[in-house]
Amino acid sequence: MFFHCFMVTYAVTTRNLTTDQSVLLEFKHQINDPHGILVDNWTTSHSFCNWTGVTCGAKHKRIKALNLPNMNLIGTIPPELGNLSFLASLNLSGNGFHGDLPGELGQLSRLKLVDLSFNFFTGEIPSSFGRLNQVSDLVLSNNNLTGAIP
Repeated sequence: MFFHCFMVTYAVTTRNLTTDQSVLLEFKHQINDPHGILVDNWTTSHSFCNWTGVTCGAKHKRIKALNLPNMNLIGTIPPELGNLSFLASLNLSGNGFHGDLPGELGQLSRLKLVDLSFNFFTGEIPSSFGRLNQVSDLVLSNNNLTGAIP
């Protein structure tokens, strides 16, 4: 019985870690990294918890922070970022991100800090942001967003 429970826990943990890594790799493929910082560092040859801008929790080794400010990154945020279920801090400020903010970010119930300022986001602030009950800092300034903060 113990072995069976251990194997189920191990399988779920492995799947979650694979999901986190897959999300980051999809994010990497959506952006242009003119300085090659992520190209050289975000590789599967070592743990994503050691990647530039990524912080993982000590217990579960899940991503709790993605902080990539002022790195001249250009691109869009993929909706898959909404699958980083342990994410508490998202700082992509001072880059060249553009397009709509994915509504899937509203699924990130552990988020406390969201700083997407000084980018080129357009469109309305997703209504799903209204479900981010833990957020204490929401910084969306210096973009081309419309509408009210939900």
